[in-house]
Amino acid sequence: MLRGIKIRLYPNRAQTEEFNKILGCYRFVYNRMLSLKQRAYEESKTNLSMCDLSKYFHNELLKDPEYDWLAEQNTKVMKQSIRQMLTAYDNFFHRRTKFPKFKSKKDYQTALFPCEAISKRNTFETRHIMLTKSLGRIAFRCSDLYLDRLRRLKDNIKSATLSKTKSGNWFLSVLVDIPDHELVRFNHTGGHIGIDLGVKDFAVTSNGEVFSNPKWFRESEKRIAKLQKQVARKTKGSHNRDKARVKLAKVYEKLTRQREAYIHMVVDSLLRDNDIVFTEDLNVQGMLRNHKLAKDIADVGFHKFMNVLEDKARMNYKKVVKVDRWYASSKMCHECGYVYKSLTLSEREWRCPVCGTHHDRDLNAARNILSEGERIIGSRTAEYTLAEKPTVDDRTLCS
Repeated sequence: MLRGIKIRLYPNRAQTEEFNKILGCYRFVYNRMLSLKQRAYEESKTNLSMCDLSKYFHNELLKDPEYDWLAEQNTKVMKQSIRQMLTAYDNFFHRRTKFPKFKSKKDYQTALFPCEAISKRNTFETRHIMLTKSLGRIAFRCSDLYLDRLRRLKDNIKSATLSKTKSGNWFLSVLVDIPDHELVRFNHTGGHIGIDLGVKDFAVTSNGEVFSNPKWFRESEKRIAKLQKQVARKTKGSHNRDKARVKLAKVYEKLTRQREAYIHMVVDSLLRDNDIVFTEDLNVQGMLRNHKLAKDIADVGFHKFMNVLEDKARMNYKKVVKVDRWYASSKMCHECGYVYKSLTLSEREWRCPVCGTHHDRDLNAARNILSEGERIIGSRTAEYTLAEKPTVDDRTLCS
């Protein structure tokens, strides 16, 4: 299975300068090809292919005396920017992303090194890596597990993506073909569990376990506001403004690390004891339109959580089954099936008027999700897949 091994790079001054040149040239080629493709379509309705753009790159762009600095770079790396631009077009036409936009120096910057542009002499014994001829012996740091995999599977390296964060840190994501059995971390237990995701608590499981919402952004909100004011008050283009911008970027990057670490902890806890995890098919984009809760919903990271959960479940041969978002998980009594249609978001507890059961809103929802998920997989063959169809016809019954 192809997996990325992310390592932190510590380049010296000369290597940093070379990295910046590569990113600048990579960005220039991407923007030039994007402009060329757009202009060709506007003027003659011509759709330039990879072959057309490659001919322009080799026969015109590289031979132009005005851009002689471009010839200093590895052409195999530069051509990856053309492929990346065409991939952005494909994603747009398949409605996966927005229309491709021009890259900016202020954005998160990356450059892809194909297998041919990575030195075959890498052993990783001294925690150094070699890329192109001009980029030798770059110091790096990673976990012992990642280092062991790099040493053993160095012949399985497929590509490497160089990235520079807004705070100026350098990373390299090495794509390696790792045997499937090495990625399995959790044994099969036969357990099933339902989870209800929320803002008050990050997740509540059907067995009563509660994962609290750390609210990382709320804790740092005042500091972020202060740093944003400092950036706004500095003169544009000044060194002081750049230093203030880096301070702000470091706070945001710390938030990202905290959120991702917590999400991985929750996912590991769920998959360690369960083979099937049932959850709602949340419409995160729709939830973000609620201006009163948008900030808290974005801070929780539901989308990232679902991606990590599905990815780790797939690696460990486990399943994530999604219950339809219109299923009345919070409003339905898990004991007798009564639906409390007038339940409001502020009501965290309620008592069923039919059977008298007292419900915690989130725990009741998690138990209903578990029951509905087991009903879904029970109505299918043994080789079930993720839930794709609605399970309730009455679309007015929202959880």
